[in-house]
Amino acid sequence: MLIMKKKELRQRQIHRLQEFAKKDRKVEEDILLQNKFLANSLLEGVKTIGVTCPLNFEIDNQIIIEQARREGIKTYLAKSYPDKRMDFVYFDEQTQLKKSNFGILEVANPIEINNQLDLLLVPGLAFSKASHDRLGFGGGYYDRFLAEHNCKTVSLVNSVMLFDTPAWPIKETDRQVGELIALTK
Repeated sequence: MLIMKKKELRQRQIHRLQEFAKKDRKVEEDILLQNKFLANSLLEGVKTIGVTCPLNFEIDNQIIIEQARREGIKTYLAKSYPDKRMDFVYFDEQTQLKKSNFGILEVANPIEINNQLDLLLVPGLAFSKASHDRLGFGGGYYDRFLAEHNCKTVSLVNSVMLFDTPAWPIKETDRQVGELIALTK
């Protein structure tokens, strides 16, 4: 397989995912992936879960968030800082959100931070089926967070994001995802 520079592949993947987001198939896959996640009992024994508010071309996670809350699991939303750190901030249905500099919704007035999560839904642009390597957005937020915090990780991977093997160079600082919930091509 051809190995592309990360920056090139990120741009390509964002374009592919934006085009995919215009299709009904994207919504169908999002629902299928969330239901597959819930069918895998991944929330069993979990007391805290970390999530993001996805951009329109990322995979929706609302069904998972709602189920987690029904099961009494505390939900924490990613919050990034200019120094490339990231925390997870408690949020519920009443929490006020605002757009970050990256255009991602984050908690407007963080009160409770918890970085010792039982489960973390890790976003990305591309994932390797064979090795669970992940291509993120390039800031290294998740790689740094996961290097410091030990938690179970899972990513939802649609048909556009799934690669058999990495088509990008892997660095020593890149962190693999523990489990991929994917739709096969």
